Formats: sequence, C-alpha cells, structure tokens
Amino acid sequence: MRRRALLGLGVAGGVLAGCGGGDEEAAPTATATGGTSPSPSSGDPDPATDDTFVPDGLSRDQLTAFSYGEHYRQTSDLWMPAGDHAGFLVVVVHGGGWDDTNDRRDVNGLVSDFVRRGYPTLNVDYRGFGQNGGWPGTFTDTGSAVDLALEAAEEFSLPTDRIAYVGHSAGGHLAMWAAARHTLAAGQPSADPRVTPALAASLAGVLHPSVDYGENDLVEALFGGLPDQQPDRFAYGDPSLRAPYGMPLFAGAGLADEVVPVSQTQFFADAVTRAGDTVEVQLVEGAGHDDAKDPDGPVVPLFRAWLEQRFA
Repeated sequence: MRRRALLGLGVAGGVLAGCGGGDEEAAPTATATGGTSPSPSSGDPDPATDDTFVPDGLSRDQLTAFSYGEHYRQTSDLWMPAGDHAGFLVVVVHGGGWDDTNDRRDVNGLVSDFVRRGYPTLNVDYRGFGQNGGWPGTFTDTGSAVDLALEAAEEFSLPTDRIAYVGHSAGGHLAMWAAARHTLAAGQPSADPRVTPALAASLAGVLHPSVDYGENDLVEALFGGLPDQQPDRFAYGDPSLRAPYGMPLFAGAGLADEVVPVSQTQFFADAVTRAGDTVEVQLVEGAGHDDAKDPDGPVVPLFRAWLEQRFA
C-alpha cells in the first residue's frame, strides 16, 4: 500500500455567499503536513491496519491512499487491478444517510467487483454530520475527495477525460452533485472543480432532497435546515436543481425500494431531460434499496453495460 498526503491542494475556496441566507463563514481549507498521512483519532478505525477497509478479493498492494485532511474519512482509496486495466477511472461515492456511522467500506462490494473486472476505482470518503460534516463540510469534503481523481489518474497514466462518478443512496446524491460542481457560482463552496467527469451515475440515489421522501431528519441534518428554512442551500445541493449537467447520465433504482422512493429518480430524470441532458433511466421491478448496489443484483449490471458502452 502506498499513501499520498495531498493536504496542500486547497479544498474548497471561497465563502458561503449565496448558499445559506447570508452566512459568511469561510469554507474549510487544507494545510500541508510535510507528506505524512492522517493518523486516526481515538476511537476511529485505522484504515492502514484494519482489514475491513480492504474489499474482498483485493490486496493492499493494489491500494494507493490519497488524503486531503486529518480525519480518517478524508481519504480517497485508489484500487488498481492486478493485471490489465480499462482505460478509464471509476469514482465511487458511498451512501449511508450522510451521517457518521457509514464510511467507504459501505461500497466495498462494488469496489471489489469493479476492480476485479479491470476498472481502476477510486473509493472516496467524506465526513458525515456528527464529524464536522453536514453543512457545508460534507459537500466540501466530497468535492475535495473526487478532485483527487486527477492525482490518481495522472500517477497511473489514466486518461483524465475518461472519469466516471457513481454513488449509491446518499452517495448517489453526492456523486451527482459533485458532477455538477462546474455549474456552481464563483465563491460557492467547492466551486471551480479540478475534475469534471465525463459520465455520472446514481444507484437508488436521493436526487431531489428538496421534496420530503420520508427521511427529513437526515436531510435537515445535512443542509442545516429544511427547504423553506434554507432555500439557497437546497438550490446549491439538490441534484435535480443543478441541470443541465452537460454529460451523459445514468439513474438506476428498484421499484421495490422502501428507503428512497423511485420518485426521486423519476423527478431527477424529468428535470435533466427538460434541461437538455441525456439520461438512461433503469427502474427495475422487484429490486429494493440495497439491491441497487449489489454487483450480482439487477441494477449494477445495467450500469456496467452503460459505462462500458459509453467508454468503448
């Protein structure tokens, strides 16, 4: 395993102008650490020694960890295939309700599947609410995490114009939002991205959080309020309100999803289509929420087929 501490890159410049009803708090900034990697705080897992951070079928010699902050979750793990690899990079964003109980291990199954199929894969992480995430930390962390795709691609001679973002559940929300960062106004948190993907995809994602889908407590914790209280933040962070994206999109979900209703995917698809984007929508009969991130389930193979066709 190799580690890269890239803490001097500058994460999310600017202030929160126009995004929080007049908030003027500065967005988090990164500091140089002299090349050391983050050390886990008391009670936090240590990804360097905890083998639950290694997806099944992979080994640590396939891993290069890129860090953008001091918290163990402020890291993007690049997993390279053992043999020949595809000429693109997949960036995976985990879900779990944007809170402090789930981290990048939540998508180990996807990462293992992609890497063993030959896809170089960057498994990104971010702090959730309860870990100085929420507003705006979860957004700025995500922006910094996906921007590390540039360093990962350059270090392993991968094409920087063939990068795809994909996320599940809350990660579907963040992956799509991150793909639209180039539409943010100057000075907004995480505007002016270092990476704009060629493709973006959601698997059972929360793609229209402005509408109550039954988890308003989580949405409120992420945005620091509900839409009627923080309209500017929802205009900033709701993927359905960021169109047009200007890239091909994929939105897959199960019709039997009882966690994130399929209406979230349908509304997003309608919104981006009206804005002129091309989106492939796959709504699968009988599939539930976690089925959408199961490599052997009915949704992920549809995403893989779309990805490979687009990058053919």
